[in-house]
Amino acid sequence: MPIAGRVIGDGVKLVRLLGRGSHSVVYFAVSKEGQPCAVKIFPSHLETFAVREFQHGHGLNHPRLAPVLENLSFDDFPALLVKHAKGETLFERYRQRPALLHDRRAFLLTMTHLLDALDFMHQQGLVHRDIKPDNIMVEPDGSAKLVDYDLSGPSLEALDVPTRMGTQAFQSPEATRGEPLGPESDLYGVGVLLGWGIHGELPEEGESLPPTRDPLTPLWRALIRSDRSKRPNNAAWAKDELLRLALEHPTGLSASPQPSRRE
Repeated sequence: MPIAGRVIGDGVKLVRLLGRGSHSVVYFAVSKEGQPCAVKIFPSHLETFAVREFQHGHGLNHPRLAPVLENLSFDDFPALLVKHAKGETLFERYRQRPALLHDRRAFLLTMTHLLDALDFMHQQGLVHRDIKPDNIMVEPDGSAKLVDYDLSGPSLEALDVPTRMGTQAFQSPEATRGEPLGPESDLYGVGVLLGWGIHGELPEEGESLPPTRDPLTPLWRALIRSDRSKRPNNAAWAKDELLRLALEHPTGLSASPQPSRRE
């Protein structure tokens, strides 16, 4: 049965498929007032993810986040109405790599907006727990929104059984061990993305990328420390440090990388 063209909820019309995730399919939609939005449809057996995403995403009213607006249903499937986030996923937007070499100003804006979003979430006592390119929607100028909160939850939430959260390439060491996650775990994902912006690639499993002359290297290295107790855990501090290093070295080159610290 075709899904595009269906009307659900209070006059929300599904228009076209936007993408498929591990827990849901996402459709671009239009409200009865003509406003663009998105609808996430979950399989029945993954209803708990829809419930959690509504619970944790409903109050995320911040310009760098796409909050959940309503609970819906599509036939017998749980669904959510979500504010539409314009743009492409981070990897799609930055096709010329390394991004910090080819499109430095825009990529710095993307990282700044990502840290703004995380700072707001962390102030609400929440962690995102799945920082990855597919969850960061980027516009042509680099403006960005952080989306998808089906793995989000309270900081240091203790689950009934140890659970690995997130996507492997961007997981913090503690996430791979199934430990409760805090803000420093989200910032590890930011560090992986920053390293990708510097190098244009992700490290192979079990390997690490080398330091570079990019002035953002100290921040990148600090954010990916394996010891969570020595890793920055404050997104606002990380944003300020990102901007400080970028402004001190506008050419994108520094003499040598220097150590950073946890704040």
